[in-house]
Amino acid sequence: MSFFVIKKTLKGIFFCLMISLTPLAAKAQGALWDTPVKFDNPLKGVYTASQPISGAAWIDTGEGVVIIDTLTGPRFAAEMMNKIKEKGGKVKYIIYTHGHGDHVGGASALVEDKPEIIANHYLPDRLDKYNYQAEHRARITHEQFNVKTAAGKRNWVYPTQTFLGIKTFKLGDLTFELRTARGETDDVCWVWIPELKAAFIGDLLIGSFPNIGNPWKPTRYPLDWAKALEEVRAKNPEHIFYNGAAMHLQGQQAMEVLNDTIEVIRNLFDQVIAYINKGIHINEMVYLVKVPNHLKDKPYLKFSYSRPEFFVFNTYRWYHGYFDGNPANLLPRPEKEVKTALMQVIGDPQKVLDKAEELYRDDKAQLGLEVLDLLIQTEPENIKARQMHLKLLEKIRTGDNNLMSRNAYITYIERDKEFLRSRGALP
Repeated sequence: MSFFVIKKTLKGIFFCLMISLTPLAAKAQGALWDTPVKFDNPLKGVYTASQPISGAAWIDTGEGVVIIDTLTGPRFAAEMMNKIKEKGGKVKYIIYTHGHGDHVGGASALVEDKPEIIANHYLPDRLDKYNYQAEHRARITHEQFNVKTAAGKRNWVYPTQTFLGIKTFKLGDLTFELRTARGETDDVCWVWIPELKAAFIGDLLIGSFPNIGNPWKPTRYPLDWAKALEEVRAKNPEHIFYNGAAMHLQGQQAMEVLNDTIEVIRNLFDQVIAYINKGIHINEMVYLVKVPNHLKDKPYLKFSYSRPEFFVFNTYRWYHGYFDGNPANLLPRPEKEVKTALMQVIGDPQKVLDKAEELYRDDKAQLGLEVLDLLIQTEPENIKARQMHLKLLEKIRTGDNNLMSRNAYITYIERDKEFLRSRGALP
């Protein structure tokens, strides 16, 4: 593997690890989104603005500027706009690669020239959803990133044009070929500029294992994701801008990353479908599906943001109904009711605590957490149970460098600590 690939992909891994290893609590509110913007000029006429969680690009065609994505918010996008104006550029088009907030959030600072704003047909639906689910979005953002955000509607800048399929326009000497797809979202739009042999693909690549599966978010589209990357590959690009446009690969290195990412998606997808066809239960399947040995150590496929287990749950959810083949789960009673009944059979809460402690000592913390949940669900204010809960979570979290799972554990660790402090059971 070339030094170039290692350098670029380790940059992405570093960004993810920097976020995941920092327990961003309420006192660090907004820290994740308030990272400085770095600017670069990797190709003649092509400029990039990057943050750890976001990226954008603008192309100066000589007859106007085309912006691809808009960073996380107006304050940062305004810095980008200042750079554009320094060179006398006028913004003619803004293209959204998809509707996540770190790609559309800065648009309001970029519209003074009244540009056309182009997006996938389904992107406006996403922006609507974000507003009517504002409370939910704030809660899950806190859990995923350990950053408290205010629950409120945002004044999104909606596209002036939407489309499905292929849309092409020319500006200056450059052709902009836009293609819709499904990948991380159902509203993907990636851009091919043939004169530059450059593809701007948003988050179809992120510098680590692809984000096909997020415990807090709707279904992602594994097979369509692979097909979209295959369409990018068919262009034989010399340059790929991804992770918004925060990262850039070129030449053979770009093809290597494309090839391996496509292979890992298709391989895991085929495994999940095979197990579905065999009737394997999802709770078994998640431990059976594995990344092929020759791919598992690739630096740009590290599990720093998402992970294969999330891929399995996501793909299963998309290609299989909720019913897992157990009639007890067809129309289940509320979880607390079931676990209360089980505790009545066990009779003694101490038996559950003792078993959880035994599993903790045997390095079976996940199993201990599930056993202890009997007591947590039925006696949520049981101090000994919450102390054991905290102990198990801290053991599971140790050594977990994946942003999503680690931050989930941190969230619930902090909740246990807050409860125990309020009861005088923790300093």
